[in-house]
Amino acid sequence: MTQIENVVLVYVELPDANADQDIYELTELVHTAQGEIKLQCSQKRNSIDVNTVVGKGKIEEIKRLMDMMDCIADVVIFSCPLSATQRATLKKQLGCDVIDKIDLILDIFALRATSAEGKKQVELAQLSYNLATKPEGNFSRQGAGIGTRGPGETKLETNKRAARERIYRLRCELKEIEKHRALTRKQRRENNMFTVALVGYTNAGKSTLFNRLTSADVYADNKLFATLDTTVRRLKLPNDIEILLCDTVGFIKELPHMLLEAFKSTLEEAATADLILNVCDASDENVAQHIAVTESVLAELGAAAPVVRVYNKCDKLSGTASLGQLLGENVTSVFVSALRGDNVELLPEIIERYILEKYSVVQLKAPHAEAANLLALLSKYRAQCRDVHYSDEGVTLRAAISKKYVSVVAKYISF
Repeated sequence: MTQIENVVLVYVELPDANADQDIYELTELVHTAQGEIKLQCSQKRNSIDVNTVVGKGKIEEIKRLMDMMDCIADVVIFSCPLSATQRATLKKQLGCDVIDKIDLILDIFALRATSAEGKKQVELAQLSYNLATKPEGNFSRQGAGIGTRGPGETKLETNKRAARERIYRLRCELKEIEKHRALTRKQRRENNMFTVALVGYTNAGKSTLFNRLTSADVYADNKLFATLDTTVRRLKLPNDIEILLCDTVGFIKELPHMLLEAFKSTLEEAATADLILNVCDASDENVAQHIAVTESVLAELGAAAPVVRVYNKCDKLSGTASLGQLLGENVTSVFVSALRGDNVELLPEIIERYILEKYSVVQLKAPHAEAANLLALLSKYRAQCRDVHYSDEGVTLRAAISKKYVSVVAKYISF
């Protein structure tokens, strides 16, 4: 059984911040990291104090509150990024480990990583961040509490030179994995397989929707970052065209840049897709901000594919005001409930519309003397063939073929 960590949460409210959303998200992150919040403090500031983040007076107030409540904290978590100097000062003054929101997110990724690639990606992100923000020599991740977990390490040398060497080795290993992914993507393009990527804010229900569409059994839970590894499955559409559906890692506000770097090869599944389904939690009052975060990350990744917004959890919507507001956007949208299956059958139909911009579904007929030539052409141009039927007159079939190659088989088209 995992030990529950006692957490003191310090939220720093800067100008233009959405305090309610930020605090809710931080609280969920702490719970996901198996922590229990014993004390929560906040402070409005115009800027961060360079030494103590919230100022000496606030630090003294936090210490007094901890004493009054007999709060024995395992870790104090600050909502804003901490420098090495701030970490050292705060740890000395508060008498316990001090981490920030980025440490917390990295810790959750360490908990969730299951594949060898995922563990390497998380370790690389952790090392990169530690090297930039932790005090000299404080790079060990062999503890068991929040902010100290690492994906499978036994002991990490406690000096910057060794950490840089480990980072170099991890990057080399991940580059080899990236080459394999690139080769797989190249083969898909050569096979003319239309690829659809599920993306979205964490805990929007991507994996549940993925399972509903493909009858897969990908792990899905009502938790932030429940799954990290990209999963790809075939999906047959109503017109018999087969596509590839990819389930990707979720996004979050202020997603650490080193995570984007470490998970670059994984996230490229979304960046190179032919169509993107942005899965949103329609019942979340901050859904607009979540959409903005997701589309900002997609832009950073260089994704250029069309985006369809899939508003999930519509069964939790109360009233029609929010529904009408979201439908008023000039973006292709659909409301579904992945859990109950409501309207999920509309998604394959929407995907088909985009596919037909790239592919043509044609009925073909060829005499026996030319049947072999027709089938060879369809194979060469990676067409998907269905309903192949041989008769005395020859062969008839249906084929989905890229529009740029339709002219190659034009003489065999049967109307």
